[in-house]
Amino acid sequence: MDNNIFSYDEASAMLDEVRELTVAAHERLQALRAKVEGAPPGSRRAKKLSEWINTVIHQWAEDILSLGALPKGLWTVDFDSGKGYYFCWTLNESRLTHFHNYEEGFMGRKPLSELPNGISPVLLN
Repeated sequence: MDNNIFSYDEASAMLDEVRELTVAAHERLQALRAKVEGAPPGSRRAKKLSEWINTVIHQWAEDILSLGALPKGLWTVDFDSGKGYYFCWTLNESRLTHFHNYEEGFMGRKPLSELPNGISPVLLN
């Protein structure tokens, strides 16, 4: 599915669903990692658990894509504004508070108050 264009309000409205999917996947991943740590390295069990970990990550990414958003790194989601930047959310953030330009990644995140036109969508709500 092609990514959608989101206003700040539209992206914020999706955040509960994105958070629910992300927290559930994160918890499954943590449980699997704990099991991998208890398995002998290189064992069939460790290999199978590693496959399951990859499946959890892949399914999470597919779920986020199905919403029209973009999974960017583990537990980070971008919402395309259509204006040259993404609204950016990552696990444990309570709301959308950051953005980054298309050319930048997570390391280029800035507070929404620093949007080029100086108007923060947060202030418009």
